[in-house]
Amino acid sequence: MEQIKYDWTFFKRRIYVNNSSRKELFRMWATPKGITEWFIEIADYVNQDGKKRKSEEVVSTKDKYTWTFHKGSKIEGEVLEVDEDSLFKFTFGKKDIDSEEDVIVTVTFYEEVDRVWFDVLQANMSDSKFGRVNYHISCNMGWVFHINNLKSIIENGHDLRVKGVNRMHVDAPSAYPLENYEWTRFRQKEYIKAPISEVFIKWVTPGGIIEWFLKKALYESENGGIRSPKETIKTGDNYTWEFYSGLIMKGKILDVQENYSFKFTFGKKEPDSDEDVIVNVTFKEKVGLRVIELEQNNIADNEYGKVTYNLSCMVGWSYYLTNLRSIFESGYDFREKDQKLAKETTAYSLDN
Repeated sequence: MEQIKYDWTFFKRRIYVNNSSRKELFRMWATPKGITEWFIEIADYVNQDGKKRKSEEVVSTKDKYTWTFHKGSKIEGEVLEVDEDSLFKFTFGKKDIDSEEDVIVTVTFYEEVDRVWFDVLQANMSDSKFGRVNYHISCNMGWVFHINNLKSIIENGHDLRVKGVNRMHVDAPSAYPLENYEWTRFRQKEYIKAPISEVFIKWVTPGGIIEWFLKKALYESENGGIRSPKETIKTGDNYTWEFYSGLIMKGKILDVQENYSFKFTFGKKEPDSDEDVIVNVTFKEKVGLRVIELEQNNIADNEYGKVTYNLSCMVGWSYYLTNLRSIFESGYDFREKDQKLAKETTAYSLDN
């Protein structure tokens, strides 16, 4: 098997936004007020003269910033370049432990006759475990959540951020602390304000799973019958899943326990392997919320497994689990359903 080569020093995300303009998107990044509407809890900018920027003032090159997140953590950095309605560039933490070099984020804004969009390019990351986990995976997940939150706010008026609780918007506890990070598996959680029976149905019926995850879902029972849209799938069923990006996956349902768990294969461990990657989803009660816990395991501990399953799937599940919560909270489905746009917005790197 040819060894996969992947550049861990950068990634790029793209998001298309309806009912907006390049100017509006730019100001939601480049003003203190704008960036707090979808990303940061508190954003303070100070110019070269030590004067604090006003809430709706566009920041400038060489401004120093302090961003406070909802959990109270802070990051300090510098604005590197601002081009009105076109570009916003800033530092975003140090490249590696004990490094003086900065990670750089460049946001570029575009507008055509019928659409607007922006790209987020995060670069100059270390190809160490620190860089891969803390920046490439963690920030990738974070940007996926936050830029789709920006899209949700503009298109639907709904803020998906989790406030008033001591957890991340995208909860992936396997990523922290760094020394405990495992490449052969990962875990994620999502919290849904709905009865467990309703959440469970969204996973285990052909009609339910296409509402938030897939374009098409076909399940064939062990005796060759095809499951109807509202029929609960069973252990031993074979599935064919089609995504809006055009990707088609086939696999097997390994276990279904009503209102408790759903287990299935999710691709081969390696291209020439007979072993399957396994996903196990469990549903639990918590005061006022239902908790979805997803674990993906049996991932190869090599570059193929790290890129194809650990990175790509962790980012992907973050995207889709947030979309599931969005649908329950407001009825808003933020998936791109045009195949070309879906490929661009779900790719973990547009250039790799």
